[in-house]
Amino acid sequence: MIEKSTPSPSTDKPRAISTPIWFWVITIVFLLWFTMDIAAFFIRITLTEESMAALPENQQNLYRNIPLWVNIAFAFEALGGLLGTIGLVLRRKWAYPFFWISIGGVLCQTAYVYFLSDAIKEMGPPAIIMPFVAILIGTCSILLTKVATAKRWIR
Repeated sequence: MIEKSTPSPSTDKPRAISTPIWFWVITIVFLLWFTMDIAAFFIRITLTEESMAALPENQQNLYRNIPLWVNIAFAFEALGGLLGTIGLVLRRKWAYPFFWISIGGVLCQTAYVYFLSDAIKEMGPPAIIMPFVAILIGTCSILLTKVATAKRWIR
């Protein structure tokens, strides 16, 4: 006797892919970092003369001499990173180009700090360490987004 197979409900529907906890932990770190970056950017561009006078003289000289293009690069870094992180939170792969915009801003600022200003001489180790940390976080954000896209944690 031959039995007819009856069509069963399709089980070929795409299943939701579980995102590991470490992905969310790293994404929260990025969110905190880029939120602080946005705050630092707005603090820098809204410094009043009174606020400037409260800074040590070496910092006053540095802030007064920052070229416009460095502040624009900072805006790209901070806003690109924040938008990229929002993309990760929403599990969207459009985060990827925003992280590239952010790392571009980081590299421009770092070039200014390391090669075109007296920041290292005036500020010491923080002027070396902070750009390095920003480059590290920017690179990690790009790599995380690539991995998350490949593993289909984001779409």
